[in-house]
Amino acid sequence: MADNGLSALENVAKAAYWEATIAAFFIPNAWSMVAIIYQAQSNPGQLWDAADEWYEVKERLVAADKEVTAQLKALSERDWSGKDRDLFDKKLHDYQNQIRVSYAFAVAVHLTLKIMAMLIAMFIMMMWAFATIIFIYAMIILVLLGLMAIPVLNTWATAAHASVKSQATVITGQLYMILKSAAAGLETFGKGAAATLGGLMAIDVTGQMLTGNTAAYLDFGQAAVNSWDDVAKGHLALLEQKLTGQFMKGKKLGGADLGAIGKYKFPMAKIPKNARPWFERIGGVKGAFDVGVPGAEEGTFPAGGSPTITRPVTGLGEKYGDPFVERTDALPPS
Repeated sequence: MADNGLSALENVAKAAYWEATIAAFFIPNAWSMVAIIYQAQSNPGQLWDAADEWYEVKERLVAADKEVTAQLKALSERDWSGKDRDLFDKKLHDYQNQIRVSYAFAVAVHLTLKIMAMLIAMFIMMMWAFATIIFIYAMIILVLLGLMAIPVLNTWATAAHASVKSQATVITGQLYMILKSAAAGLETFGKGAAATLGGLMAIDVTGQMLTGNTAAYLDFGQAAVNSWDDVAKGHLALLEQKLTGQFMKGKKLGGADLGAIGKYKFPMAKIPKNARPWFERIGGVKGAFDVGVPGAEEGTFPAGGSPTITRPVTGLGEKYGDPFVERTDALPPS
């Protein structure tokens, strides 16, 4: 896939995390913002590329539909008629209906992924802008702390430090509320889009079955079986990510925020107030290893890209492109 430009935002998201984390060491109420930025790390360019692949699938389905129509028109009733012709026409019409059902699904996925990629891109730019603002405040606070060590400037620097830190705390709280609302909106849209696509997939598979493609359910079931390990590893990584985010927020561990494993729900424990700063900083440092360094070569340890503790497990196993995927890929290698 050619570089679509949105992939660069992966490093912007990483830069936002580092800026916000450094700032939080000087502006304590910034840790809640750090948690949001940490959990929002993503690469919208990958979604855009996936959307382009679904567009290519749609184009091939359109070409196949036109080919079926051409085949139906190529044979006139004078050349061929009777029961065999009727069965032939019915088979082609069923096949054409299967193509059109899949076409509708491909269009829906293409548009949804495009919209999601753009929303994520805008959110990354927002969190980078907010992180930069509080980072600048943090650097001013750092300079004032240095000036406080100079006797002749101590009185002025102390007063200035108290004023700037107070202002930074207020602004950070306001930016956090805006970012929190935007993150909630993005999450709601994402869940809605996933539910919609899930429903459309069910319609697609059912439509395939009703029009004669009796292997559709079997292929769907086989895909679910083959992907169970990837789904399990994804849940494991997400669990660690949510727990790390709770460390950063410094209020509680466990509970409903971590989700559940079947009917099992994680117990919740409140973090003592005097221990909260330590939990926040531990979470921030760990998050830095998870997120990685902006611009680091992909695949290297500094690049990060996934929760560190579970990475040895989530990185195991066959990658995308195993024999089943290759056999069922709508876009086989040319």
